[in-house]
Amino acid sequence: MLRNLKFALNSAWQSFWRNLAVSLAAVVSITLILILAGVNLLVGHALSQVLDGFRVKVSSISINVADDTPLQSVYDMQQQLKSDPRVVSVKFVTKDEALAQFKADPNNIVFAQQIDGNPLDAKLEVRVAKLSDVAEIDTLARRWPGVDPTDPTNYQGDFVNRMLQLSAWLGIAGVGLMAVLVVVSIVIVMNTIRTAVYHRRKEIEVMKLVGATEWFVRGPFVLEGIMTGLIAASIALALLVVAYPPAVDRFRADIAFIPLSYDPAFVVSLARDLLVGGALLGALGSYIGVRRYVRI
Repeated sequence: MLRNLKFALNSAWQSFWRNLAVSLAAVVSITLILILAGVNLLVGHALSQVLDGFRVKVSSISINVADDTPLQSVYDMQQQLKSDPRVVSVKFVTKDEALAQFKADPNNIVFAQQIDGNPLDAKLEVRVAKLSDVAEIDTLARRWPGVDPTDPTNYQGDFVNRMLQLSAWLGIAGVGLMAVLVVVSIVIVMNTIRTAVYHRRKEIEVMKLVGATEWFVRGPFVLEGIMTGLIAASIALALLVVAYPPAVDRFRADIAFIPLSYDPAFVVSLARDLLVGGALLGALGSYIGVRRYVRI
């Protein structure tokens, strides 16, 4: 077993160097494809960060309380919302607390100086578990008799719906792009391995004549494909790891209001995905590329 594995590794390495021009072309091509795949993953992760930040904001809804609403009615509504399975938390904010929050916001300094009295409503701040449930909680709040009829809630239905649609479309686009990149990578490895098989066709015929099994013949080519995929993945990963932090810093400098940050934990996940993906693509492409010839 170990001897067969050693033979397969040596044959794969020798074949890689014998067809160096073709092998390097395959490595470069797959590297570019894996870079695109890595950029797709990084952009998807960045958009997820941004969307998660906005989800936290829009999954909280403020129910404005009319000034003449009895306090007991407010507490009853608060208890009703707390018992709702769609609601994570409910907090009652008095008029004085709402005014203090308004003045504490640096963006409201000019307006706070011009306020005479306290025109703000007391409110119930409701945190909803799912973004898709915000609309139903908003409908429930507007039916409550104690709500301020002139300004019931701060719910932004169009923005929430667009965010849900954007999240769904981005997911579909990411999956579609990854599928295209996978197919292209497999085709490139297949052509590379077929070239190697063609150059070693006489050697393969001799091995088949002396009774070599299909996997004994196929093994070195599969390992060569894995080797090609790993080399390409390593190069792509190195380039992405170097470019990721400055890209995030540049983005934050240009668009400071979007909550994007460097995530070291995702780099580990990206490394695993690219290396495993490169190895699998190489193995699958080489297996398909050599399968028909070895059987014949």
